[in-house]
Amino acid sequence: MKNIPAIYQGQMSSLDDIRVSPLSRAYTFSDSVYEVIPYFAGRPLCFQSHIERLERSLKLSHISVDIDLIVAELHQLGSELLDQDGYVYFQISRGVDQVRAHLYAKNLVAERFGYAFQTIFSAKPIAAMLCEDNRWAHCNIKSTSLLGNVLSMNQAQQHGCDEVVMHRGGFLTEAGASNVFYLNDQGVVRTSALTENILPGITREILLEALAASEFRVEEGECDIKDFNASPAIWLTSSTKGLLPLTKIVGSNYSFQEKDQNYLGIKKIFTEAVETHLAAVK
Repeated sequence: MKNIPAIYQGQMSSLDDIRVSPLSRAYTFSDSVYEVIPYFAGRPLCFQSHIERLERSLKLSHISVDIDLIVAELHQLGSELLDQDGYVYFQISRGVDQVRAHLYAKNLVAERFGYAFQTIFSAKPIAAMLCEDNRWAHCNIKSTSLLGNVLSMNQAQQHGCDEVVMHRGGFLTEAGASNVFYLNDQGVVRTSALTENILPGITREILLEALAASEFRVEEGECDIKDFNASPAIWLTSSTKGLLPLTKIVGSNYSFQEKDQNYLGIKKIFTEAVETHLAAVK
């Protein structure tokens, strides 16, 4: 793909022209964090919330960088999506080593890289596969170290699925690149609590805040994957998926009931909440 606007250490270019050292710690150790900010008709969704999450990831990773500089570069990339749908990807690594070493030098300069990508966000429901969550124990950090996710999701693809729904000991954590919600057989909306070692999703928070002001009962906590068998609707939330229902989950007896009135009501509430957030963007 040609002419994708990109930035590296403050210099705007195209993605094809970016050159990164093979000794970047992002490359040798996945020693980096990232954010993905969705844009709709050129307007970012919950920009400040993404910045705050990025700051938390940087702090927990002990990566020092000027956040104002990052914000300026994000706005620069976002301006490339004028009146368009798409997203901005932005990554910060600890820096570039002189030679590969686990122990990093204290004077490394953080490495900043990002790009803006125009796309049409798909609303088509997808299938997922159940799998054991074997990732590391700090999933609240939005790290580029995603090998566990990659292996699980590509195994799921061999079974005709585009996502995985992960669990530990039979209790839901999250999906490979999304948070997970479902309706139980009592019509209660259930999702894993942040204490279950999951990423604090921005889209997840949009939905939770919107549902808190609705008639729906929401429970965050331990979610037994056996609940899926009787659920009329299970869906994902993420910056690029929005609210996306699952048609089936390989490894369970779940079957999506697309005309379920509770699900349709929740979808409407979410859509209105997103529109409200976007309308507030100046």
